[in-house]
Amino acid sequence: MILVIVPDAGFRRSIEFALEAEGYGVESRAQLSTATTSPATPLVCCAVIDEDAAEDGADAWKFLWHFAKPIVLLVDRPWSLPEPDGMKVLVKPLIGNALVETVRQLVAHGI
Repeated sequence: MILVIVPDAGFRRSIEFALEAEGYGVESRAQLSTATTSPATPLVCCAVIDEDAAEDGADAWKFLWHFAKPIVLLVDRPWSLPEPDGMKVLVKPLIGNALVETVRQLVAHGI
């Protein structure tokens, strides 16, 4: 199960479609604050999170550090900081199969 947290409904649906087409189950939410209340959260093996899904930066980092599973973070600008362990950063717009390949790598290696 892949947890997708993306506020834009059209973008979220396109990510859901791409992951489902690859055989992944998907649980999705519009906001980070609603993701922690999901009954499917224990089944999740990876999360795809848009940086815009957090209501504030402190909540976002708290979630990211305590999630304890691989995360793909989608950002608007190039990322200048080192990626924390277990996190891969992709810059939007996503090109080609970058998201699916990144998820596949994280899930396969349990990173």
